[in-house]
Amino acid sequence: MTVFVVDDDADHLAALCDLIEVGGHTATGFLQAEHAIEAARKNPPKAILTDLRMPGMDGMALTEAVTDMAADIPVIMLTGHGDVAAAVKAIQAGAEDFLEKPYDAQHLLSVLNRTLRAQATRAELARLQTELAQQADTILGENAALVALRDQLSALAPLNVDVILTGETGTGKELCARILHTASPRTTGPYVALNCAALPESLFEFEVFGHAAAAFPGALEKPGKLESANGGTLVLDEIEAMPLPVQAKLLRALQERQVERLGENQLRPLDLRIITTAKTDLRQAITEGRFRADLFYRLNGAELHLPPLRGLGPDIALIFAHYATLAARLYGRTAPDISISLRRDLQRHDWPGNIRELKTAAERLALGLGPSLPQNAQAETLPERVAAYEAREIAAALDRFNQSVERAAQSLGIPRRTLADKMARYGIKG
Repeated sequence: MTVFVVDDDADHLAALCDLIEVGGHTATGFLQAEHAIEAARKNPPKAILTDLRMPGMDGMALTEAVTDMAADIPVIMLTGHGDVAAAVKAIQAGAEDFLEKPYDAQHLLSVLNRTLRAQATRAELARLQTELAQQADTILGENAALVALRDQLSALAPLNVDVILTGETGTGKELCARILHTASPRTTGPYVALNCAALPESLFEFEVFGHAAAAFPGALEKPGKLESANGGTLVLDEIEAMPLPVQAKLLRALQERQVERLGENQLRPLDLRIITTAKTDLRQAITEGRFRADLFYRLNGAELHLPPLRGLGPDIALIFAHYATLAARLYGRTAPDISISLRRDLQRHDWPGNIRELKTAAERLALGLGPSLPQNAQAETLPERVAAYEAREIAAALDRFNQSVERAAQSLGIPRRTLADKMARYGIKG
Protein backbone atom coordinates (compact mmCIF):
# COMPACT_ATOMS: atom_id res chain seq x y z
CA MET A 1 0.00 0.00 0.00
CA THR A 2 1.20 3.52 -0.81
CA VAL A 3 2.02 5.69 2.21
CA PHE A 4 2.97 9.37 2.02
CA VAL A 5 5.63 10.50 4.50
CA VAL A 6 5.98 14.23 5.22
CA ASP A 7 8.93 15.68 7.16
CA ASP A 8 11.07 18.77 6.60
CA ASP A 9 14.17 16.89 7.88
CA ALA A 10 15.59 15.15 4.80
CA ASP A 11 17.60 12.55 6.77
CA HIS A 12 14.66 11.64 9.01
CA LEU A 13 12.37 11.52 5.96
CA ALA A 14 14.69 9.07 4.17
CA ALA A 15 14.93 6.87 7.28
CA LEU A 16 11.14 6.78 7.69
CA CYS A 17 10.63 5.87 4.04
CA ASP A 18 13.17 3.04 4.35
CA LEU A 19 11.43 1.73 7.46
CA ILE A 20 8.03 1.73 5.76
CA GLU A 21 9.47 -0.01 2.70
CA VAL A 22 10.96 -2.69 4.96
CA GLY A 23 7.47 -3.07 6.47
CA GLY A 24 6.15 -4.12 3.06
CA HIS A 25 4.59 -0.88 1.84
CA THR A 26 5.45 1.72 -0.80
CA ALA A 27 6.64 5.02 0.71
CA THR A 28 6.67 8.39 -1.06
CA GLY A 29 8.48 11.18 0.77
CA PHE A 30 7.72 14.92 0.80
CA LEU A 31 9.74 17.70 2.42
CA GLN A 32 6.77 20.09 2.22
CA ALA A 33 3.18 19.38 3.24
CA GLU A 34 1.83 21.46 0.36
CA HIS A 35 3.43 19.07 -2.15
CA ALA A 36 1.96 16.05 -0.34
CA ILE A 37 -1.56 17.55 -0.48
CA GLU A 38 -1.16 18.34 -4.17
CA ALA A 39 -0.07 14.76 -4.89
CA ALA A 40 -2.85 13.30 -2.73
CA ARG A 41 -5.49 15.15 -4.73
CA LYS A 42 -4.20 13.52 -7.91
CA ASN A 43 -3.54 10.03 -6.54
CA PRO A 44 -4.72 9.49 -2.94
CA PRO A 45 -2.44 7.31 -0.77
CA LYS A 46 -3.71 4.75 1.73
CA ALA A 47 -2.28 6.76 4.65
CA ILE A 48 -0.14 9.81 5.47
CA LEU A 49 2.60 9.85 8.14
CA THR A 50 3.55 13.42 8.97
CA ASP A 51 5.62 15.43 11.40
CA LEU A 52 3.69 18.04 13.40
CA ARG A 53 6.11 20.95 13.42
CA MET A 54 7.18 22.07 9.94
CA PRO A 55 7.69 25.48 8.29
CA GLY A 56 4.85 26.68 6.09
CA MET A 57 1.99 24.20 6.25
CA ASP A 58 2.46 22.18 9.45
CA GLY A 59 1.01 18.80 10.34
CA MET A 60 -2.14 20.31 11.83
CA ALA A 61 -2.92 22.26 8.64
CA LEU A 62 -2.14 19.17 6.58
CA THR A 63 -4.61 17.15 8.65
CA GLU A 64 -7.31 19.76 8.15
CA ALA A 65 -6.64 19.83 4.39
CA VAL A 66 -6.85 16.04 4.17
CA THR A 67 -10.10 16.05 6.18
CA ASP A 68 -11.60 18.48 3.66
CA MET A 69 -10.80 16.09 0.81
CA ALA A 70 -13.44 13.58 -0.30
CA ALA A 71 -11.05 10.62 -0.06
CA ASP A 72 -10.67 8.62 3.17
CA ILE A 73 -6.96 9.13 3.94
CA PRO A 74 -5.97 8.43 7.56
CA VAL A 75 -3.24 10.69 9.00
CA ILE A 76 -0.71 9.57 11.64
CA MET A 77 1.06 12.41 13.45
CA LEU A 78 4.66 12.37 14.74
CA THR A 79 5.14 14.73 17.68
CA GLY A 80 7.82 15.83 20.11
CA HIS A 81 7.42 15.24 23.84
CA GLY A 82 6.02 18.70 24.43
CA ASP A 83 3.51 18.51 21.60
CA VAL A 84 1.13 15.88 22.95
CA ALA A 85 -1.59 18.47 23.61
CA ALA A 86 -1.28 19.64 20.01
CA ALA A 87 -1.45 16.02 18.84
CA VAL A 88 -4.70 15.56 20.74
CA LYS A 89 -6.07 18.60 18.90
CA ALA A 90 -4.95 16.98 15.65
CA ILE A 91 -6.93 13.84 16.56
CA GLN A 92 -9.96 16.03 17.15
CA ALA A 93 -9.34 17.65 13.76
CA GLY A 94 -9.41 14.27 12.04
CA ALA A 95 -6.01 12.57 12.51
CA GLU A 96 -6.19 8.80 13.02
CA ASP A 97 -3.38 8.44 15.60
CA PHE A 98 -0.14 10.02 16.83
CA LEU A 99 3.29 8.78 17.88
CA GLU A 100 5.56 10.55 20.33
CA LYS A 101 9.25 10.93 19.49
CA PRO A 102 11.48 9.08 20.01
CA TYR A 103 9.40 6.17 18.73
CA ASP A 104 10.10 2.47 18.46
CA ALA A 105 10.35 1.30 14.85
CA GLN A 106 8.27 -1.84 15.42
CA HIS A 107 5.62 0.17 17.25
CA LEU A 108 5.44 2.64 14.37
CA LEU A 109 4.93 -0.18 11.88
CA SER A 110 2.31 -1.73 14.16
CA VAL A 111 0.37 1.55 14.35
CA LEU A 112 0.68 2.04 10.59
CA ASN A 113 -0.54 -1.49 9.83
CA ARG A 114 -3.48 -1.12 12.22
CA THR A 115 -4.41 2.16 10.55
CA LEU A 116 -4.20 0.63 7.08
CA ARG A 117 -6.37 -2.31 8.15
CA ALA A 118 -8.96 0.08 9.59
CA GLN A 119 -8.93 2.09 6.37
CA ALA A 120 -9.35 -1.08 4.29
CA THR A 121 -12.27 -2.16 6.47
CA ARG A 122 -13.98 1.21 5.99
CA ALA A 123 -13.42 1.02 2.24
CA GLU A 124 -14.88 -2.50 2.07
CA LEU A 125 -17.86 -1.49 4.18
CA ALA A 126 -18.50 1.49 1.91
CA ARG A 127 -18.26 -0.78 -1.14
CA LEU A 128 -20.71 -3.26 0.35
CA GLN A 129 -23.14 -0.53 1.34
CA THR A 130 -23.01 0.90 -2.18
CA GLU A 131 -23.52 -2.56 -3.67
CA LEU A 132 -26.40 -3.30 -1.32
CA ALA A 133 -28.01 0.03 -2.09
CA GLN A 134 -27.74 -0.68 -5.82
CA GLN A 135 -29.24 -4.14 -5.38
CA ALA A 136 -32.02 -2.77 -3.20
CA ASP A 137 -32.97 -0.17 -5.83
CA THR A 138 -34.72 -2.65 -8.09
CA ILE A 139 -38.20 -4.05 -8.54
CA LEU A 140 -38.21 -7.83 -8.22
CA GLY A 141 -40.85 -10.32 -9.27
CA GLU A 142 -42.42 -11.90 -12.32
CA ASN A 143 -46.02 -11.05 -11.52
CA ALA A 144 -47.69 -9.42 -14.53
CA ALA A 145 -48.34 -6.22 -12.56
CA LEU A 146 -44.66 -5.93 -11.58
CA VAL A 147 -43.44 -6.65 -15.12
CA ALA A 148 -45.77 -3.95 -16.44
CA LEU A 149 -44.55 -1.51 -13.78
CA ARG A 150 -40.90 -2.11 -14.68
CA ASP A 151 -41.69 -1.60 -18.37
CA GLN A 152 -43.58 1.62 -17.65
CA LEU A 153 -40.76 3.01 -15.50
CA SER A 154 -38.19 2.18 -18.19
CA ALA A 155 -40.29 3.90 -20.83
CA LEU A 156 -41.03 7.01 -18.77
CA ALA A 157 -37.64 7.58 -17.12
CA PRO A 158 -35.89 9.20 -20.14
CA LEU A 159 -38.88 11.44 -20.90
CA ASN A 160 -39.27 14.89 -19.41
CA VAL A 161 -42.85 14.31 -18.25
CA ASP A 162 -44.34 14.65 -14.78
CA VAL A 163 -45.51 11.41 -13.20
CA ILE A 164 -48.06 10.52 -10.52
CA LEU A 165 -47.36 7.37 -8.49
CA THR A 166 -50.37 6.01 -6.62
CA GLY A 167 -50.29 3.13 -4.16
CA GLU A 168 -50.82 2.05 -0.59
CA THR A 169 -48.30 2.83 2.12
CA GLY A 170 -45.10 0.82 1.64
CA THR A 171 -45.70 -0.27 -1.96
CA GLY A 172 -42.45 1.33 -3.18
CA LYS A 173 -43.48 4.77 -4.41
CA GLU A 174 -40.22 6.31 -3.19
CA LEU A 175 -38.22 3.55 -4.91
CA CYS A 176 -40.05 4.17 -8.18
CA ALA A 177 -39.42 7.91 -7.89
CA ARG A 178 -35.71 7.22 -7.38
CA ILE A 179 -35.65 4.92 -10.42
CA LEU A 180 -37.33 7.57 -12.57
CA HIS A 181 -34.76 10.17 -11.46
CA THR A 182 -31.68 7.93 -11.70
CA ALA A 183 -32.54 6.66 -15.19
CA SER A 184 -33.38 10.13 -16.51
CA PRO A 185 -31.18 12.79 -18.13
CA ARG A 186 -31.58 14.69 -14.83
CA THR A 187 -29.69 12.07 -12.84
CA THR A 188 -26.78 14.45 -12.11
CA GLY A 189 -29.19 17.13 -10.90
CA PRO A 190 -30.69 17.40 -7.41
CA TYR A 191 -33.29 14.98 -6.07
CA VAL A 192 -35.49 16.88 -3.62
CA ALA A 193 -38.39 15.36 -1.70
CA LEU A 194 -41.12 17.25 0.16
CA ASN A 195 -43.34 15.34 2.57
CA CYS A 196 -46.64 17.19 2.19
CA ALA A 197 -48.18 15.32 5.13
CA ALA A 198 -45.47 16.34 7.61
CA LEU A 199 -45.61 20.12 7.19
CA PRO A 200 -48.12 22.35 8.97
CA GLU A 201 -50.08 24.59 6.64
CA SER A 202 -48.43 27.72 8.07
CA LEU A 203 -45.01 26.55 6.79
CA PHE A 204 -46.04 25.23 3.39
CA GLU A 205 -45.45 28.39 1.38
CA PHE A 206 -42.09 29.01 3.05
CA GLU A 207 -40.92 25.47 2.23
CA VAL A 208 -42.30 25.27 -1.31
CA PHE A 209 -41.63 28.80 -2.57
CA GLY A 210 -38.88 30.05 -0.23
CA HIS A 211 -38.61 33.58 1.09
CA ALA A 212 -36.50 36.69 0.70
CA ALA A 213 -34.39 38.25 3.41
CA ALA A 214 -36.52 40.29 5.81
CA ALA A 215 -39.72 38.71 4.47
CA PHE A 216 -40.59 38.46 8.15
CA PRO A 217 -38.72 39.52 11.30
CA GLY A 218 -35.36 37.76 11.47
CA ALA A 219 -35.76 36.05 8.08
CA LEU A 220 -32.70 35.22 5.99
CA GLU A 221 -32.81 34.54 2.27
CA LYS A 222 -33.84 30.94 1.61
CA PRO A 223 -34.79 29.15 -1.63
CA GLY A 224 -37.83 26.87 -1.50
CA LYS A 225 -38.12 23.26 -2.61
CA LEU A 226 -39.03 24.29 -6.16
CA GLU A 227 -35.80 26.25 -6.58
CA SER A 228 -33.72 23.65 -4.75
CA ALA A 229 -34.81 21.03 -7.31
CA ASN A 230 -33.86 23.20 -10.29
CA GLY A 231 -32.19 21.06 -12.94
CA GLY A 232 -33.36 17.87 -11.25
CA THR A 233 -36.42 16.20 -9.78
CA LEU A 234 -38.90 17.34 -7.12
CA VAL A 235 -40.94 14.65 -5.38
CA LEU A 236 -44.19 15.79 -3.79
CA ASP A 237 -44.85 12.96 -1.35
CA GLU A 238 -48.44 12.37 -0.18
CA ILE A 239 -49.69 15.34 -2.17
CA GLU A 240 -53.25 14.63 -1.11
CA ALA A 241 -52.32 16.31 2.20
CA MET A 242 -51.37 19.62 0.54
CA PRO A 243 -53.74 22.44 1.61
CA LEU A 244 -56.00 23.82 -1.13
CA PRO A 245 -54.62 27.41 -0.95
CA VAL A 246 -51.10 26.12 -1.57
CA GLN A 247 -52.34 23.91 -4.41
CA ALA A 248 -53.53 27.01 -6.28
CA LYS A 249 -50.16 28.74 -5.92
CA LEU A 250 -48.26 25.58 -6.86
CA LEU A 251 -50.38 25.23 -10.00
CA ARG A 252 -49.45 28.74 -11.10
CA ALA A 253 -45.73 28.12 -10.54
CA LEU A 254 -45.84 24.86 -12.48
CA GLN A 255 -47.82 26.34 -15.38
CA GLU A 256 -45.44 29.26 -15.76
CA ARG A 257 -42.34 27.31 -14.69
CA GLN A 258 -41.43 30.29 -12.53
CA VAL A 259 -41.46 30.82 -8.78
CA GLU A 260 -41.74 33.97 -6.71
CA ARG A 261 -40.28 33.88 -3.22
CA LEU A 262 -42.33 35.28 -0.39
CA GLY A 263 -41.40 38.88 0.27
CA GLU A 264 -40.08 39.74 -3.20
CA ASN A 265 -41.41 40.48 -6.70
CA GLN A 266 -38.74 38.69 -8.73
CA LEU A 267 -39.78 35.66 -10.83
CA ARG A 268 -37.18 32.90 -10.90
CA PRO A 269 -37.22 30.38 -13.77
CA LEU A 270 -37.70 26.69 -13.01
CA ASP A 271 -36.37 23.68 -14.88
CA LEU A 272 -37.48 20.57 -13.03
CA ARG A 273 -39.47 17.39 -13.24
CA ILE A 274 -42.29 16.77 -10.77
CA ILE A 275 -42.98 13.27 -9.45
CA THR A 276 -46.05 13.09 -7.26
CA THR A 277 -46.93 10.28 -4.87
CA ALA A 278 -50.33 9.65 -3.32
CA LYS A 279 -51.72 7.00 -1.00
CA THR A 280 -55.32 7.68 -2.03
CA ASP A 281 -57.17 8.06 -5.30
CA LEU A 282 -56.73 11.70 -6.31
CA ARG A 283 -59.78 11.54 -8.54
CA GLN A 284 -61.87 10.65 -5.51
CA ALA A 285 -60.23 13.54 -3.64
CA ILE A 286 -61.27 15.84 -6.50
CA THR A 287 -64.85 14.60 -6.23
CA GLU A 288 -64.81 15.29 -2.50
CA GLY A 289 -63.40 18.79 -3.03
CA ARG A 290 -60.06 18.04 -1.33
CA PHE A 291 -57.88 18.33 -4.42
CA ARG A 292 -57.87 20.69 -7.39
CA ALA A 293 -58.75 19.07 -10.70
CA ASP A 294 -56.59 21.52 -12.67
CA LEU A 295 -53.54 20.71 -10.55
CA PHE A 296 -54.15 16.99 -10.99
CA TYR A 297 -54.22 17.28 -14.78
CA ARG A 298 -51.13 19.51 -14.70
CA LEU A 299 -49.18 16.90 -12.72
CA ASN A 300 -50.60 13.92 -14.56
CA GLY A 301 -48.24 13.58 -17.51
CA ALA A 302 -48.43 9.86 -16.73
CA GLU A 303 -49.99 7.91 -13.87
CA LEU A 304 -48.69 4.62 -12.48
CA HIS A 305 -50.50 2.43 -9.97
CA LEU A 306 -48.31 0.32 -7.69
CA PRO A 307 -49.78 -3.07 -6.78
CA PRO A 308 -50.16 -4.08 -3.11
CA LEU A 309 -47.90 -6.87 -1.89
CA ARG A 310 -50.74 -9.22 -0.89
CA GLY A 311 -51.68 -9.78 -4.54
CA LEU A 312 -48.24 -10.83 -5.77
CA GLY A 313 -48.49 -14.54 -4.91
CA PRO A 314 -45.18 -16.48 -5.15
CA ASP A 315 -43.27 -13.24 -5.74
CA ILE A 316 -43.79 -12.37 -2.06
CA ALA A 317 -41.37 -15.12 -1.02
CA LEU A 318 -38.91 -14.04 -3.74
CA ILE A 319 -38.89 -10.44 -2.53
CA PHE A 320 -38.68 -11.58 1.10
CA ALA A 321 -35.66 -13.79 0.33
CA HIS A 322 -33.98 -10.88 -1.49
CA TYR A 323 -34.24 -8.53 1.49
CA ALA A 324 -33.27 -11.29 3.93
CA THR A 325 -30.12 -11.97 1.88
CA LEU A 326 -29.22 -8.28 1.71
CA ALA A 327 -29.66 -7.93 5.47
CA ALA A 328 -27.58 -11.06 6.14
CA ARG A 329 -24.73 -9.71 4.03
CA LEU A 330 -24.91 -6.32 5.70
CA TYR A 331 -24.68 -7.85 9.19
CA GLY A 332 -22.12 -10.50 8.24
CA ARG A 333 -24.47 -13.45 8.75
CA THR A 334 -25.38 -16.50 6.69
CA ALA A 335 -28.38 -15.98 4.43
CA PRO A 336 -31.39 -17.64 6.11
CA ASP A 337 -33.24 -20.57 4.59
CA ILE A 338 -36.78 -19.77 3.43
CA SER A 339 -38.68 -22.94 4.28
CA ILE A 340 -41.80 -24.19 2.52
CA SER A 341 -43.93 -23.42 5.57
CA LEU A 342 -42.53 -19.87 5.75
CA ARG A 343 -43.27 -19.36 2.05
CA ARG A 344 -46.84 -20.45 2.72
CA ASP A 345 -47.16 -18.08 5.69
CA LEU A 346 -45.72 -15.20 3.67
CA GLN A 347 -48.35 -15.65 0.97
CA ARG A 348 -51.18 -15.90 3.51
CA HIS A 349 -50.26 -12.74 5.39
CA ASP A 350 -52.23 -9.62 4.41
CA TRP A 351 -49.16 -7.28 4.52
CA PRO A 352 -50.95 -4.04 5.41
CA GLY A 353 -47.53 -2.32 5.45
CA ASN A 354 -46.60 -3.87 2.09
CA ILE A 355 -42.89 -3.91 1.11
CA ARG A 356 -41.90 -1.80 4.12
CA GLU A 357 -43.41 -4.37 6.49
CA LEU A 358 -41.96 -7.29 4.53
CA LYS A 359 -38.46 -5.77 4.61
CA THR A 360 -38.61 -5.43 8.39
CA ALA A 361 -39.74 -9.06 8.73
CA ALA A 362 -36.91 -10.21 6.42
CA GLU A 363 -34.31 -8.31 8.44
CA ARG A 364 -35.63 -9.91 11.65
CA LEU A 365 -35.21 -13.35 10.11
CA ALA A 366 -31.67 -12.52 8.96
CA LEU A 367 -30.80 -11.51 12.52
CA GLY A 368 -32.20 -14.76 13.89
CA LEU A 369 -35.21 -13.08 15.52
CA GLY A 370 -37.88 -14.73 13.36
CA PRO A 371 -40.10 -12.83 10.90
CA SER A 372 -42.79 -12.20 13.57
CA LEU A 373 -45.78 -12.69 11.27
CA PRO A 374 -49.24 -12.43 12.85
CA GLN A 375 -51.20 -15.67 12.92
CA ASN A 376 -53.97 -14.34 10.73
CA ALA A 377 -54.13 -17.19 8.23
CA GLN A 378 -57.02 -19.60 8.08
CA ALA A 379 -56.55 -23.26 8.85
CA GLU A 380 -54.98 -25.28 6.04
CA THR A 381 -57.28 -26.80 3.50
CA LEU A 382 -56.80 -30.39 2.34
CA PRO A 383 -55.11 -29.36 -0.94
CA GLU A 384 -52.73 -27.14 1.05
CA ARG A 385 -51.84 -29.97 3.42
CA VAL A 386 -51.25 -32.28 0.44
CA ALA A 387 -49.04 -29.66 -1.24
CA ALA A 388 -47.01 -29.17 1.96
CA TYR A 389 -46.54 -32.92 2.33
CA GLU A 390 -45.52 -33.24 -1.34
CA ALA A 391 -43.01 -30.40 -0.99
CA ARG A 392 -41.45 -32.02 2.10
CA GLU A 393 -41.12 -35.39 0.32
CA ILE A 394 -39.51 -33.80 -2.73
CA ALA A 395 -37.03 -31.85 -0.58
CA ALA A 396 -36.17 -35.00 1.39
CA ALA A 397 -35.61 -37.02 -1.79
CA LEU A 398 -33.30 -34.36 -3.21
CA ASP A 399 -31.33 -34.34 0.03
CA ARG A 400 -30.95 -38.14 -0.06
CA PHE A 401 -29.55 -38.07 -3.58
CA ASN A 402 -27.32 -35.01 -3.22
CA GLN A 403 -29.73 -32.73 -5.17
CA SER A 404 -29.82 -35.04 -8.20
CA VAL A 405 -33.17 -34.34 -9.86
CA GLU A 406 -32.88 -37.47 -12.03
CA ARG A 407 -32.33 -39.88 -9.12
CA ALA A 408 -34.90 -38.14 -6.92
CA ALA A 409 -37.52 -38.48 -9.68
CA GLN A 410 -36.74 -42.20 -9.99
CA SER A 411 -37.11 -42.74 -6.22
CA LEU A 412 -40.43 -40.87 -6.17
CA GLY A 413 -41.73 -42.78 -9.18
CA ILE A 414 -42.52 -39.72 -11.31
CA PRO A 415 -41.06 -38.39 -14.58
CA ARG A 416 -38.17 -35.96 -14.30
CA ARG A 417 -40.17 -33.21 -16.07
CA THR A 418 -43.03 -33.61 -13.57
CA LEU A 419 -40.61 -33.32 -10.67
CA ALA A 420 -39.02 -30.21 -12.19
CA ASP A 421 -42.47 -28.61 -12.56
CA LYS A 422 -43.32 -29.37 -8.93
CA MET A 423 -39.97 -28.01 -7.75
CA ALA A 424 -40.64 -24.75 -9.61
CA ARG A 425 -44.15 -24.57 -8.14
CA TYR A 426 -42.92 -25.02 -4.58
CA GLY A 427 -39.79 -22.92 -4.95
CA ILE A 428 -37.42 -25.87 -4.34
CA LYS A 429 -33.94 -25.57 -5.81
CA GLY A 430 -32.06 -28.64 -6.96
